[in-house]
Amino acid sequence: MAKALRWLVLVILILSGVALGLGIMLFLQREVLKGRAQKLEESHLVLSKKLHYDKLTADQLKANTKDTLAAIDKPIKDFSVFAEKIYDTLQDTKKTLATTQADLAKTKGELDTTKTQLAAANTEINGLKEAGAKKDTEIAEKAGKITTLEGEKTALQAEKDEGLKKIAKHEADNTELHAQIKDRDLTIKDLNAQLGRVYPIPKGTSGKILAVSQDWKFAVLDLGRDNGLWPNAEMLIHRGTNLLGRVRIGIVHKKVAIADILSDYTAPNAVIQEGDHVLY
Repeated sequence: MAKALRWLVLVILILSGVALGLGIMLFLQREVLKGRAQKLEESHLVLSKKLHYDKLTADQLKANTKDTLAAIDKPIKDFSVFAEKIYDTLQDTKKTLATTQADLAKTKGELDTTKTQLAAANTEINGLKEAGAKKDTEIAEKAGKITTLEGEKTALQAEKDEGLKKIAKHEADNTELHAQIKDRDLTIKDLNAQLGRVYPIPKGTSGKILAVSQDWKFAVLDLGRDNGLWPNAEMLIHRGTNLLGRVRIGIVHKKVAIADILSDYTAPNAVIQEGDHVLY
């Protein structure tokens, strides 16, 4: 009996030790769980603040009893739903950001190309400016040459005008000399004609009798020196197709002449009248 009691006490002692060990383990586990719960509570609160979620408070996450533990589910679930929405929004934003970054990279590439083109355009513009400045210099030089040439042209024109004046004077002098020579030639011919020399007149020269003196046997002709008439030349008198007689040129003026009617050559019964024609 004593031996059985001894074993019972030993078993009780062993069980007591095991129970004590389990209690210590449970206490330690409880501390770990409590610490974990506090850390989760703090992380939820920190995350809710960062996400600007004001509905979750520290009081909602406290559960000291089994009954109050179930009350934590709803605020945590609401916060989870809110966090998922925020996550989805972040994902969309991330995609948009990726697209924006791609567009930005494309725009940057286009900008780099534009910068390159702009640099090339600036180089070309600078080249054109240099060419324009060179052209301006050339134009200024040519303008100076033109001014010089204009001055030379004016001087040459003045010399030309002076020369033309001299030429005109010489031509006037020559004209006057020719006129004097012509007058002298005419005078010489008149003197020679008075001495009996006969000068030919242009063949085919024809004219008309302006007046007739039957008594003095002379006629006034509408021909003169301008027509090439000279004294002593003889012309035929006709009326239509009838030959009436002949006249000999006597006195010759510029536009008219006086001619003697040659009786020896006058047709029988013919009467020379005003309006009859003469022909050489």
